[in-house]
Amino acid sequence: MAESDSSAPRLAMIGIVCVSLFASLLVRLWYLQMIDTSSQQLLANGVNLRVVHTEGTRGRILDRNGKVLVDNRISIVVEIDRTRIKANSAVQRTNEFDDLAQVLTSFKFPTKGPVIQDRYDDKRYGPLELVPIQSDVTADVELYLAEHAERFPGVVVRRVAVRTYPYGKLAAHIVGYVGQINDKELANKEEQLGRANDPSRPKTDREHRTYAGGDEIGKSGVEATYESDLRGVPSDKTIQVDARGDYVRTVTEASPAGGDDVWLSIDIDLQALAEQRLGDRLSGLRNTVGKDGRPLNAPQGSVVILDPQNGSIMAMASFPTYDPSQLVNGIDSQLWDRLNDKSAGQPLFNWALQGTYAPGSTFKLFSGTAGLESGFLGTGSNVYQDGGSYKVTNCKGGKCEFRNSGGNRYGQVDISRALTVSSDVFFYWIGDQLWQGRDRFGEDAIQKVAATYGLGTATGVALPGEGDGRLPTPAMRREQNQKNPKAFPNSNWYAGDNLNTSIGQGDVLVTPLQLADAYATFANGGTRYQPLIVSKVTRPKDLGLDPRDPDNYELVRTEDPKVVGNVTYTGDHYQRLLTGLQGVVTNGSGTANSAWAANRTAWPMAGKTGTAQVNGKADTSVFVAFGPSPAAEPPKYAISVIIPESGFGADVSAPLAFGIMKDVSNNTVPATVSDADRARWDTAVAKALATAAANPTTTTTTVPPTVPGDTAPGQLPTSTVDPALTAPPAVDPTRTSLPR
Repeated sequence: MAESDSSAPRLAMIGIVCVSLFASLLVRLWYLQMIDTSSQQLLANGVNLRVVHTEGTRGRILDRNGKVLVDNRISIVVEIDRTRIKANSAVQRTNEFDDLAQVLTSFKFPTKGPVIQDRYDDKRYGPLELVPIQSDVTADVELYLAEHAERFPGVVVRRVAVRTYPYGKLAAHIVGYVGQINDKELANKEEQLGRANDPSRPKTDREHRTYAGGDEIGKSGVEATYESDLRGVPSDKTIQVDARGDYVRTVTEASPAGGDDVWLSIDIDLQALAEQRLGDRLSGLRNTVGKDGRPLNAPQGSVVILDPQNGSIMAMASFPTYDPSQLVNGIDSQLWDRLNDKSAGQPLFNWALQGTYAPGSTFKLFSGTAGLESGFLGTGSNVYQDGGSYKVTNCKGGKCEFRNSGGNRYGQVDISRALTVSSDVFFYWIGDQLWQGRDRFGEDAIQKVAATYGLGTATGVALPGEGDGRLPTPAMRREQNQKNPKAFPNSNWYAGDNLNTSIGQGDVLVTPLQLADAYATFANGGTRYQPLIVSKVTRPKDLGLDPRDPDNYELVRTEDPKVVGNVTYTGDHYQRLLTGLQGVVTNGSGTANSAWAANRTAWPMAGKTGTAQVNGKADTSVFVAFGPSPAAEPPKYAISVIIPESGFGADVSAPLAFGIMKDVSNNTVPATVSDADRARWDTAVAKALATAAANPTTTTTTVPPTVPGDTAPGQLPTSTVDPALTAPPAVDPTRTSLPR
């Protein structure tokens, strides 16, 4: 009886709990159906909405005159649509992939079934995204797959825009290349812009150019730094799918738009001249022996040309170079290894921007400025007797005597003549005395002045990977010792270190761009500009019309010159330095006078040779100059040339620089023809030759079509026209193309 009495309350409690839970469920259902229908509908829709992401076409890259350096072409690509084959069994998929691989291989596009399977399984591609299998297939492949669509239900063939390079390898290090976005890059872009496959994100526009796995992104050069401008607006489509993930309907579809055009500061004609002359010079040096008996390997080199009045980069050549078109559809490990092979000069490396070298005697401009502006040299003549060697003050151990290159004796020299003849002894004197008087001048008087010229830090040019160079100081040495005494056991700075620094040796390193920028700063009177690589960004209206026509584009913005520092010259200091640099070129005893006499420019120039010693290797040849000399008119060009393992600056780099500037000053820089125009020219010439051969009585041939934008209608640039093409009797039948 007791047991029955105790069970009744428990059953009652359970009943109450069940009724309460059932009532709560009814209330919740009533709320969701009657009160909160809108939010629940949105949630339900969100579960069934998907975004199909398609990239927009990238903008073009043009030179300063509007010549298109990087464009887009149509590529036929074979892709897999997972939504159309996902229901197939694994065996069926394997068979279809093997079948597709055999077809592609038969059309001379070698492919393997397992490779297609790996792409299909690649999680970088969303479930509704097309998975690329083969690019640049022929129209025959496109036609075959279309005719056998029932045999390949999951295969899609599309025509898409990919990068093309009308001028081939020219300016490859500047324009850079594009490649498939990696996981880290994608994560960064998703953090900035949101996920491409998120249906709740803002409507795609120029401020929300989202990325998805498999998209292309700039990897180097301007392609990387101006990615946000060049990136096209994706034509994303929001679709609704059912519970099984099958397509139901299209909800929204964004209108695609091409990216903006980026105009570089470089002149492609001058760029071509610099690259050609640099490549020829290096080829001529290799497998030869220098004056000191060392082999001249000349593994790489660079030429940089700036406008001193605003910092615009007019040309920047790095050799060896590479063909960016080889990287359009991805890069395999073998090609990547070749492009980064040190024994081949690392073609992918931009030596003008990333290479660091001892500047040698070109550093004497900065030591001379320090000697003058510190007050050590004062305003008088400050003559020093150069007997061919210099003994460090109060030196009692170690190396106490430093000599001129070759043991030359220059007698009485002041700052101007010391620059002209490149007297090491004079600058040893400056370096030693500034160190001995460090309580008055500071322990880094030379380095502080060099820093005002921009040495020791990156210039800030809008290109990735720029080197900082190195401007060693006593404080830096102490800091290195404190942080890592094992690697840097010596914490002391000696007078000998100051002497080495004064002539650009020791631990001093500069990039070719830094050196050109520093001399451009001096050339314009002391205003240091951040080097500009882009002049403006525009939005084209009609890609089929001339990109240079102002009516055919909308100006997005201009990249204005930016002043980042100043060098101050007091009294007659600037003139004394300028006189010395002018003497280097025009004075009979100047170190670059012979090179200038052999390649005389139309206007006077000023500059400085440099020869940097490297242990166990031939010297690094350095030369930097500007022109016209300020005495004639405001300088328009500053040029630096650096070639390691090649010999003296006066023998190698100076002649190369003057050879380029000779054409610039005489307005004889050859016009550069794009590959597309060259092909049209070759076709026209071949047709003309064939017509002449078929009609031997004809006395003249039809003038080939013009190179767009370079000449008047019916003419070609005189610098590239072969006179043999003007009349049949003079035609060389073996010559059917323009000289390269």
